[in-house]
Amino acid sequence: MNATFSIRRAVDEDVSGIIRLIDDAAGWLRGQGTSQWAEPWPNEAEREKRIRRGIELSRETGDDECSPAVTWLVLDGDRPVATTYITRIPNRELWTPEELEVRAVYLHRLVIDRAYAGMRLGERLVDWAGEWGRLAWGAEEMRIDVWADNLRLHRYYRKIGFLYRDPERVQPDGTVRPDPRLPMDVYPSGVVFDRALKPLESWPDVRGFRLETGAAPDIGPGAGPDTGPGAGSGARQHARPHVGSGAGFAAGIRPGAGSVPATPPA
Repeated sequence: MNATFSIRRAVDEDVSGIIRLIDDAAGWLRGQGTSQWAEPWPNEAEREKRIRRGIELSRETGDDECSPAVTWLVLDGDRPVATTYITRIPNRELWTPEELEVRAVYLHRLVIDRAYAGMRLGERLVDWAGEWGRLAWGAEEMRIDVWADNLRLHRYYRKIGFLYRDPERVQPDGTVRPDPRLPMDVYPSGVVFDRALKPLESWPDVRGFRLETGAAPDIGPGAGPDTGPGAGSGARQHARPHVGSGAGFAAGIRPGAGSVPATPPA
Protein backbone atom coordinates (compact mmCIF):
# COMPACT_ATOMS: atom_id res chain seq x y z
CA MET A 1 0.00 0.00 0.00
CA ASN A 2 1.26 3.46 -0.88
CA ALA A 3 1.12 6.53 1.34
CA THR A 4 0.60 8.64 -1.78
CA PHE A 5 -2.28 7.87 -4.12
CA SER A 6 -3.14 9.05 -7.60
CA ILE A 7 -6.50 10.70 -8.24
CA ARG A 8 -8.34 11.33 -11.49
CA ARG A 9 -11.79 11.75 -12.98
CA ALA A 10 -13.56 8.43 -13.39
CA VAL A 11 -14.33 7.20 -16.91
CA ASP A 12 -16.89 4.73 -18.24
CA GLU A 13 -14.49 1.81 -17.85
CA ASP A 14 -14.31 2.49 -14.09
CA VAL A 15 -17.99 1.69 -13.41
CA SER A 16 -17.37 -1.94 -12.45
CA GLY A 17 -14.60 -0.91 -10.05
CA ILE A 18 -16.85 1.71 -8.42
CA ILE A 19 -19.65 -0.85 -8.01
CA ARG A 20 -17.16 -3.29 -6.45
CA LEU A 21 -16.19 -0.66 -3.88
CA ILE A 22 -19.86 0.00 -3.08
CA ASP A 23 -20.75 -3.70 -2.80
CA ASP A 24 -17.77 -4.40 -0.55
CA ALA A 25 -18.76 -1.47 1.68
CA ALA A 26 -22.37 -2.70 1.73
CA GLY A 27 -21.23 -6.09 3.03
CA TRP A 28 -19.33 -4.41 5.86
CA LEU A 29 -22.27 -2.11 6.69
CA ARG A 30 -24.62 -5.07 7.30
CA GLY A 31 -22.98 -5.57 10.67
CA GLN A 32 -23.02 -1.89 11.67
CA GLY A 33 -26.64 -1.40 12.73
CA THR A 34 -27.80 0.58 9.72
CA SER A 35 -30.04 -0.12 6.73
CA GLN A 36 -27.68 1.76 4.41
CA TRP A 37 -27.01 -0.11 1.18
CA ALA A 38 -28.79 -3.23 2.44
CA GLU A 39 -30.07 -3.25 -1.14
CA PRO A 40 -28.93 -1.11 -4.08
CA TRP A 41 -31.01 2.08 -3.99
CA PRO A 42 -33.59 1.88 -5.47
CA ASN A 43 -32.34 -1.15 -7.46
CA GLU A 44 -29.18 -2.36 -9.20
CA ALA A 45 -30.10 -1.04 -12.64
CA GLU A 46 -30.91 2.46 -11.35
CA ARG A 47 -27.76 2.51 -9.22
CA GLU A 48 -25.57 1.71 -12.23
CA LYS A 49 -27.43 4.24 -14.35
CA ARG A 50 -26.83 6.91 -11.69
CA ILE A 51 -23.11 6.10 -11.52
CA ARG A 52 -22.78 6.24 -15.29
CA ARG A 53 -24.68 9.53 -15.45
CA GLY A 54 -22.35 11.00 -12.82
CA ILE A 55 -19.37 10.11 -15.01
CA GLU A 56 -21.05 11.58 -18.08
CA LEU A 57 -21.56 14.87 -16.25
CA SER A 58 -17.79 15.16 -15.81
CA ARG A 59 -17.53 15.52 -19.58
CA GLU A 60 -20.36 18.02 -20.02
CA THR A 61 -20.06 21.79 -19.86
CA GLY A 62 -22.53 24.64 -19.93
CA ASP A 63 -22.32 28.12 -21.40
CA ASP A 64 -19.77 28.98 -18.72
CA GLU A 65 -17.59 26.01 -19.75
CA CYS A 66 -18.12 24.40 -16.34
CA SER A 67 -18.68 20.74 -15.58
CA PRO A 68 -21.72 20.45 -13.30
CA ALA A 69 -20.28 17.44 -11.46
CA VAL A 70 -17.25 15.14 -11.24
CA THR A 71 -16.81 11.52 -10.16
CA TRP A 72 -13.34 11.17 -8.64
CA LEU A 73 -11.42 7.90 -8.41
CA VAL A 74 -8.43 7.28 -6.13
CA LEU A 75 -5.98 4.56 -7.11
CA ASP A 76 -3.16 2.67 -5.45
CA GLY A 77 -1.22 1.73 -8.56
CA ASP A 78 -3.95 0.37 -10.83
CA ARG A 79 -6.30 -0.59 -7.99
CA PRO A 80 -9.34 1.64 -7.30
CA VAL A 81 -9.36 2.24 -3.54
CA ALA A 82 -11.77 5.17 -3.06
CA THR A 83 -14.32 7.21 -4.93
CA THR A 84 -16.67 10.12 -4.47
CA TYR A 85 -19.08 12.12 -6.59
CA ILE A 86 -19.27 15.88 -6.19
CA THR A 87 -21.60 18.37 -7.81
CA ARG A 88 -22.35 22.07 -7.66
CA ILE A 89 -26.04 21.44 -8.33
CA PRO A 90 -28.08 20.80 -5.16
CA ASN A 91 -31.02 18.54 -4.53
CA ARG A 92 -33.57 21.33 -4.14
CA GLU A 93 -35.92 19.10 -2.18
CA LEU A 94 -33.33 18.89 0.61
CA TRP A 95 -31.92 22.40 0.89
CA THR A 96 -33.79 25.59 1.79
CA PRO A 97 -33.91 28.69 -0.45
CA GLU A 98 -31.72 30.52 2.09
CA GLU A 99 -29.14 27.72 2.08
CA LEU A 100 -29.11 27.72 -1.71
CA GLU A 101 -27.93 31.34 -1.68
CA VAL A 102 -24.50 30.06 -0.57
CA ARG A 103 -22.17 28.53 -3.12
CA ALA A 104 -21.46 24.93 -2.16
CA VAL A 105 -19.95 21.69 -3.33
CA TYR A 106 -22.23 18.72 -2.62
CA LEU A 107 -20.47 15.47 -1.81
CA HIS A 108 -22.06 12.07 -2.46
CA ARG A 109 -21.10 8.42 -2.66
CA LEU A 110 -17.92 8.56 -0.61
CA VAL A 111 -16.66 4.97 -0.55
CA ILE A 112 -13.33 3.62 0.71
CA ASP A 113 -11.84 0.15 0.23
CA ARG A 114 -11.96 -1.47 3.68
CA ALA A 115 -8.45 -2.84 3.13
CA TYR A 116 -7.30 0.78 3.46
CA ALA A 117 -9.12 1.51 6.72
CA GLY A 118 -7.04 3.40 9.25
CA MET A 119 -5.21 5.51 6.67
CA ARG A 120 -7.70 8.41 6.97
CA LEU A 121 -8.27 8.02 3.25
CA GLY A 122 -11.89 9.16 3.46
CA GLU A 123 -11.02 12.30 5.41
CA ARG A 124 -8.21 13.09 2.99
CA LEU A 125 -10.48 12.63 -0.03
CA VAL A 126 -13.14 14.88 1.51
CA ASP A 127 -10.49 17.57 2.06
CA TRP A 128 -9.15 17.22 -1.48
CA ALA A 129 -12.58 17.30 -3.13
CA GLY A 130 -13.56 20.31 -1.03
CA GLU A 131 -10.47 22.22 -2.12
CA TRP A 132 -11.13 21.35 -5.76
CA GLY A 133 -14.71 22.60 -5.41
CA ARG A 134 -13.55 25.78 -3.69
CA LEU A 135 -11.06 26.58 -6.43
CA ALA A 136 -12.99 25.34 -9.47
CA TRP A 137 -16.53 26.31 -8.51
CA GLY A 138 -15.98 29.11 -6.00
CA ALA A 139 -17.71 27.06 -3.30
CA GLU A 140 -17.83 28.44 0.24
CA GLU A 141 -19.13 25.29 1.91
CA MET A 142 -19.09 21.54 1.46
CA ARG A 143 -22.43 19.86 2.06
CA ILE A 144 -23.47 16.24 2.46
CA ASP A 145 -26.70 14.38 2.97
CA VAL A 146 -26.28 11.24 5.05
CA TRP A 147 -28.30 8.06 5.49
CA ALA A 148 -30.70 8.90 8.29
CA ASP A 149 -30.10 5.85 10.51
CA ASN A 150 -26.33 5.49 10.00
CA LEU A 151 -25.28 7.08 13.28
CA ARG A 152 -21.74 5.80 12.95
CA LEU A 153 -21.40 7.79 9.74
CA HIS A 154 -22.97 10.83 11.43
CA ARG A 155 -20.26 10.62 14.11
CA TYR A 156 -17.56 10.25 11.46
CA TYR A 157 -18.55 13.40 9.61
CA ARG A 158 -18.88 15.37 12.83
CA LYS A 159 -15.41 14.19 13.86
CA ILE A 160 -13.91 15.66 10.67
CA GLY A 161 -15.56 19.03 11.13
CA PHE A 162 -19.07 18.80 9.68
CA LEU A 163 -22.06 20.14 11.60
CA TYR A 164 -25.69 19.13 11.57
CA ARG A 165 -27.81 21.75 9.81
CA ASP A 166 -30.85 20.91 11.95
CA PRO A 167 -31.39 20.53 15.70
CA GLU A 168 -31.00 17.13 17.31
CA ARG A 169 -33.88 15.44 19.09
CA VAL A 170 -34.71 12.06 20.57
CA GLN A 171 -36.08 9.82 17.82
CA PRO A 172 -38.75 7.11 18.31
CA ASP A 173 -35.98 4.47 18.28
CA GLY A 174 -34.25 6.23 21.19
CA THR A 175 -31.36 7.64 19.16
CA VAL A 176 -30.52 11.33 19.18
CA ARG A 177 -30.19 12.95 15.77
CA PRO A 178 -31.98 15.51 13.61
CA ASP A 179 -35.19 14.64 11.85
CA PRO A 180 -34.48 13.77 8.21
CA ARG A 181 -35.63 16.43 5.80
CA LEU A 182 -37.37 13.81 3.65
CA PRO A 183 -38.96 10.47 4.67
CA MET A 184 -36.57 7.53 4.33
CA ASP A 185 -38.86 5.75 1.88
CA VAL A 186 -38.68 8.81 -0.38
CA TYR A 187 -35.00 9.66 0.02
CA PRO A 188 -33.02 7.73 2.66
CA SER A 189 -30.18 10.27 3.02
CA GLY A 190 -32.21 13.03 4.57
CA VAL A 191 -29.93 14.20 7.41
CA VAL A 192 -27.81 17.09 6.17
CA PHE A 193 -24.43 18.46 7.24
CA ASP A 194 -22.13 21.25 6.12
CA ARG A 195 -18.61 22.52 6.68
CA ALA A 196 -16.98 25.81 5.72
CA LEU A 197 -14.23 25.52 3.12
CA LYS A 198 -10.85 27.04 3.86
CA PRO A 199 -7.76 27.17 1.63
CA LEU A 200 -5.47 24.15 1.85
CA GLU A 201 -1.77 23.99 1.15
CA SER A 202 0.13 22.92 -1.94
CA TRP A 203 -2.62 22.50 -4.52
CA PRO A 204 -2.95 20.08 -6.23
CA ASP A 205 -0.74 17.83 -4.06
CA VAL A 206 -3.14 18.02 -1.12
CA ARG A 207 -3.46 15.34 1.55
CA GLY A 208 -1.18 12.86 -0.18
CA PHE A 209 -2.95 12.68 -3.55
CA ARG A 210 -1.08 12.98 -6.84
CA LEU A 211 -3.25 14.49 -9.54
CA GLU A 212 -3.10 12.64 -12.83
CA THR A 213 -2.67 14.71 -16.00
CA GLY A 214 -5.92 16.24 -17.21
CA ALA A 215 -7.79 15.34 -14.05
CA ALA A 216 -8.69 18.92 -13.11
CA PRO A 217 -8.91 22.41 -14.56
CA ASP A 218 -5.84 24.59 -14.68
CA ILE A 219 -5.89 26.00 -11.16
CA GLY A 220 -2.61 27.72 -10.62
CA PRO A 221 -0.83 30.86 -9.49
CA GLY A 222 -2.26 32.84 -12.43
CA ALA A 223 -5.82 32.49 -11.16
CA GLY A 224 -7.22 35.80 -10.04
CA PRO A 225 -9.77 36.74 -7.38
CA ASP A 226 -13.41 35.84 -7.85
CA THR A 227 -15.23 38.54 -9.75
CA GLY A 228 -18.30 36.51 -10.66
CA PRO A 229 -21.85 36.61 -9.29
CA GLY A 230 -21.85 36.99 -5.53
CA ALA A 231 -18.42 38.60 -5.27
CA GLY A 232 -18.27 41.68 -3.08
CA SER A 233 -21.03 42.84 -0.73
CA GLY A 234 -19.47 40.75 2.01
CA ALA A 235 -19.20 37.56 -0.06
CA ARG A 236 -15.96 35.65 0.37
CA GLN A 237 -13.41 36.01 -2.42
CA HIS A 238 -11.83 32.93 -3.99
CA ALA A 239 -8.99 32.15 -6.34
CA ARG A 240 -10.49 30.99 -9.62
CA PRO A 241 -9.14 28.58 -12.22
CA HIS A 242 -8.37 29.50 -15.78
CA VAL A 243 -11.34 28.69 -17.98
CA GLY A 244 -11.53 25.02 -18.89
CA SER A 245 -13.49 21.88 -18.25
CA GLY A 246 -14.77 22.09 -14.70
CA ALA A 247 -13.71 25.70 -14.16
CA GLY A 248 -15.80 28.51 -12.78
CA PHE A 249 -19.23 28.65 -11.21
CA ALA A 250 -22.69 29.56 -12.40
CA ALA A 251 -24.69 31.06 -9.57
CA GLY A 252 -28.29 29.95 -9.39
CA ILE A 253 -27.93 27.30 -12.09
CA ARG A 254 -31.00 25.11 -12.48
CA PRO A 255 -30.67 21.88 -14.43
CA GLY A 256 -33.23 21.03 -17.07
CA ALA A 257 -35.54 18.08 -16.58
CA GLY A 258 -33.55 14.89 -16.33
CA SER A 259 -30.16 16.60 -16.69
CA VAL A 260 -28.91 15.87 -13.17
CA PRO A 261 -30.30 12.95 -11.16
CA ALA A 262 -30.95 13.01 -7.46
CA THR A 263 -27.85 11.57 -5.86
CA PRO A 264 -28.36 9.60 -2.67
CA PRO A 265 -25.32 7.63 -1.53
CA ALA A 266 -24.75 4.88 -4.15
